[in-house]
Amino acid sequence: MKNKVRLIYIAPYLFFLGAGFALGVYMLPDLNAENSALMQEIRAAQAQAKYTARFSRDQPGSSARYWAEGDVYISEHDIAFIGKIAPGPDYKLYLTRQQAYDQTGFLKMKSEAVLVGAVDHAGNFIQALPEHVKPDDYAAVQIWCERFSTFIASARYQ
Repeated sequence: MKNKVRLIYIAPYLFFLGAGFALGVYMLPDLNAENSALMQEIRAAQAQAKYTARFSRDQPGSSARYWAEGDVYISEHDIAFIGKIAPGPDYKLYLTRQQAYDQTGFLKMKSEAVLVGAVDHAGNFIQALPEHVKPDDYAAVQIWCERFSTFIASARYQ
């Protein structure tokens, strides 16, 4: 009987300890994201960049929970990023003909946007452009959360 009473008192503490640990793992970008792209690859892409742009954390469509901040380098074959991205699921990188400033703006142009690939890192990354995509045909790069249909960031490069 005493053991059951002790278990009843201890169970909520164990539950919240486990929930806190799980939340900490999710919120810590280094544990949630895959390994960051090698800086050597990013520097090589940076040297070949034809265009540069900057993601700003204080964009109108970004929020305290979903944001990106850093520099984007666009070459004929790659898009490289040096900076930070708020951790989250199912982020995608798009090229668009105009810059979106919020969720509504991106949804209007999403059907014409070109999906470059998944953003699996909470920091630096390099993403190869699909063979048929020419950066000269577009003007902005966008990060979008597919799972929650949420605007993360955008930057105009030409």
